[in-house]
Amino acid sequence: MTRPKIVAVDGPAGSGKSSICATVCRDLNWSYVNTGALYRAVGLLAGDRGVSLVEGPALSKILHEFADTVRWEHETAKLFVGVEDFTPRLDSVEAGNGASAVAKMASVREALMPHQRKLSLSAPRGAIVDGRDIGTVIFPDADLKIFMTASLEQRAMRRLKQIEKIGGASDFSHDDIMRAIALRDEQDSQRDSAPMRKAEDAILFDTSHMNVEMAIESLKELLRAKGLTK
Repeated sequence: MTRPKIVAVDGPAGSGKSSICATVCRDLNWSYVNTGALYRAVGLLAGDRGVSLVEGPALSKILHEFADTVRWEHETAKLFVGVEDFTPRLDSVEAGNGASAVAKMASVREALMPHQRKLSLSAPRGAIVDGRDIGTVIFPDADLKIFMTASLEQRAMRRLKQIEKIGGASDFSHDDIMRAIALRDEQDSQRDSAPMRKAEDAILFDTSHMNVEMAIESLKELLRAKGLTK
């Protein structure tokens, strides 16, 4: 079978990866794979089972359960663990905290790597895959690599709006979120296993001065320019 076109999009939290990539995929009838959702789901699953987010037999058992039952629905960009749809919970603060804890563990990243590739390569057409190490580790052979970023202030504003949508903004200030994002940036870029960095052949895509509509059109134009779409 012909491998689907793969666009690897890396970048820090709040750069717009999820909203931009998901919309572009929907418009192009491509598949959108948010690999960060896998780490968030692992953290949520561990919390549901009462398992501490530290490396050990209990977390390993959670990873095996997750690997055996995780399913990505390409048509709707929904993530299921068994029959449960985890999608509505993935933007929660709880999910974000869980992802921060497990994403820095080499054992977790190694366990999820083949599933990230499998889910992406099962796309019926093309796939935009976003995360922190897609172009450097998961798909070094991607047809196109993009490093999407934005200023820290802009990213914090976007995250605050995202939290507002799920009713949790009253517990957080803009400064709180800026500090949390800066800490996550540091953890992602300095971890021993698959640190976040721009691949040498990745295109820098800065969304600081773009609204969502502008960024969507710019990404579509980039895909057209690279011959990946018409």
